[in-house]
This record gives sequence, C-alpha cells and structure tokens, in this order.
Amino acid sequence: MARIHTTVIDGLRTRYIEAGDRSRPTLLLIHDGGFGASAELCWSDVIEELEARFHLVAPDLLGWGGSDKVVHFGEAPYPSKIRQVARLVETLDLDEVVSVGTSFGGSLALRAALEPENPWRARGVVSITGAGGLYRVPEGVEAIGSFDPTIEDARRLTSWLVADADAFEEHARQRLENSLVPGHWEAMNAPRLRNPRAERPDVKDPFLARLAELRLPVLFVEGARDRLLDQGWAKQLADLAPHGEALTMDCGHAPNVELPAELAKVLAMFADRGEDR
Repeated sequence: MARIHTTVIDGLRTRYIEAGDRSRPTLLLIHDGGFGASAELCWSDVIEELEARFHLVAPDLLGWGGSDKVVHFGEAPYPSKIRQVARLVETLDLDEVVSVGTSFGGSLALRAALEPENPWRARGVVSITGAGGLYRVPEGVEAIGSFDPTIEDARRLTSWLVADADAFEEHARQRLENSLVPGHWEAMNAPRLRNPRAERPDVKDPFLARLAELRLPVLFVEGARDRLLDQGWAKQLADLAPHGEALTMDCGHAPNVELPAELAKVLAMFADRGEDR
C-alpha cells in the first residue's frame, strides 16, 4: 500500500509517495511539469500495478503538490529539481535506482543521468514523452504554458495530455484542485518574469553531446497521438544514445494516465532486464 511521507531537506519540505518493499529494486518516478501536476496524480495507477514487485518512490518536485513552493531564478529549470531529487535519494539511502519520468520529469531524469556524477546513481532511465526540452511543438508549448484555474481550462489542458479528454474528467478535476494549492500557480508562473534590461547570455546546451556518450541503458517512450512533441523524436534520441531504445505507445502525451497497466509492464520489463545486466 502506498504511503505518503514528508521530509525536510536543506531546509525545504519534500513530499513523496513510497510503496512496495525496500528490499526490491527501486523505481524513482518523476511527475510531469504541467499546472496541477503531482506525484499522486501522475503515478497512482502505475504504482498500484507495480508495488507488489518493486520499491517505488515518487516525489513532488519543488513548486508542485505538497512540496515547498520554491522558485530558483537565474538558472535553468532542471538543476534545482535534480538537486532536490538527489538529496531525497541520499536521505532515503537508496541504492541504484531506475529513473522513470514523464514529460518534464522524463527530461529531468535524462539530464540527471547525463551529469558526470550521476547524482542519484541511476542504473537505467525511462523517459516517457520527455525529450530533454527538444522536439517541442510550438503550438503545444503555447497551449500548456498558461493556465486559468477553472474546470474548463483544466479540461483544455488535459486534452493536450491524453488522446480522449472526455474519458479523464476526474483527472481534470484533480489537476484543477492541485492547481489551487497556495503558491503553486504563482510558482508555475514566476519563471516567466524577465528583467527587460538584463542581457541573457547564449549558453550552449551540452545535452545531445552528452547523450551520445551515455553508458546507461535508456528507453524513450513516445505517444503515437502526442500533439506536444514532434513524431519520431524517440527514435532520433535512441539512435544517438549508445544503449538507447525507442518504444511507441498508442496514446497521447501521458501514457502513465491513459495506459497505466500497459506502461507498468514496459517499466517492469526494462527494470528486470537491468537486474540481469
């Protein structure tokens, strides 16, 4: 049965879900970066499918869910979240984990694995519709980049995540409820603030170069009906990674929501193969 915990790391509160037996391999589940996201909203059904076989840890990233509503200005969106998750893994004294992320969470898991120090000792990565920030469809970026906390807009946002939003009314309602947690909407919108007089340096992103050198197994999961990413992105990244694989599922951007049982089988197969390596 899933348990909800809260811990304070470096003075900041992190809420996380834990399920399964700690003696089993650990899957670290990282949620998406949309308005109203949380570990529970993104992973509950997947956790239910996997908790008998694995140890599962799913944190709320800073700014979301029950974690502190903190924004780190002056840096890219990934480093502060990588530090948070790495410190949680350290606090829980977890051995090597399989990192699994969806959308922004997938990109976060990828970018953490590409850090030279591999900050949470990942032994494999599954990026579900997370392309490291690349291959994003401009129309989709604009559509999910803003949110009016109403049920109508929660339905609109959900329609960009799943192929048939009418079947996910409860998901939309829960996403709306999550978006009303004090500080969340503000934290999501804060990165849009720009000093009109400050120059922003053109920093080269080493993502693709590092991916080409990645020695960990990595699985890229694409949605065949995903409107937020260019079709074929998963194979392009898998072809670049030395131990990369691509898989396409018949869904939109969030197979963890649309096809949790099918996705759980994919994750179990990937994790089990890693145990044999």
